[in-house]
Amino acid sequence: MNPSSRLYHQAAAKIKLSPSLKALVNSPSALPSPIPAPSISVTSKLFDTIRSKAPSDLSKKAWLTVGTAALLTVNSPEAICQLWDYAGKNKEDARIMREVGLKCISFNGIPRTINGLGALRSHLPEDVKQALTTKSYRQPDESNISRITSQSRALWDAIYTPHHEKLLDKLSASHPDLPVHILNSHYGALLSDPPNLPSPRIGRVLTSVIAITCLRAQRGVGPQLTSHVFGLMKAGIEEGATQEVQGGEWLCSDEGATWIIESTDRVSEIITGGKVTFGGPSGQ
Repeated sequence: MNPSSRLYHQAAAKIKLSPSLKALVNSPSALPSPIPAPSISVTSKLFDTIRSKAPSDLSKKAWLTVGTAALLTVNSPEAICQLWDYAGKNKEDARIMREVGLKCISFNGIPRTINGLGALRSHLPEDVKQALTTKSYRQPDESNISRITSQSRALWDAIYTPHHEKLLDKLSASHPDLPVHILNSHYGALLSDPPNLPSPRIGRVLTSVIAITCLRAQRGVGPQLTSHVFGLMKAGIEEGATQEVQGGEWLCSDEGATWIIESTDRVSEIITGGKVTFGGPSGQ
């Protein structure tokens, strides 16, 4: 049946879920809802602690990136809204958080970004919403597809050298289209900033910060986390990368990576009560 046909739409409108199927979908053991945020006083103390553990001159973008990525991963949209309030309730922070949330798709999948960014937009006052761009900068077409492909390999090689080719071969052995999708849909089209993307741009260093934060909060992906910790440190020796964010050199050090991981652990502990899996709170 053609999904665009009138009869199809009429039939689709009549489909209902049985009570038993609804109950199964929304079973409490399946954690069907996002994790609620603790009180504002608790999250404010959490964010204070994260900031206090970093150098005083570290860019606001850095701790805002860690907070946004961690809260998206543990799936607490309400706490993401609290983070925006805590940061100062301005449009620049909303722009940063939107870009961070978008890049989290590469590590968390789509649903949590939908939850978090949807809640954030609903929370924003109208004047801030109006200040956010409605233009897409990542739509692939004939004019940019070669650039996306080139950027994908440049970022991949920067993160995974000297194992970049070996890793692609391993992925291809699992499925020939696995490296194709990872490179072109993620490393090129999403994780690399388009050249015409307006400020604020996330940049190379903070993209690695996002990867580390998401993977740490997920749990169970130690090898991938280790790869991206190395990727962050390699950003420290890339020309111009650390200049994209104030405190970039520190972020790319042992101390910076430790701060990212420990901050993520703290978010997970406070938001989920210390019993966290990628799916939400459960027994350890």
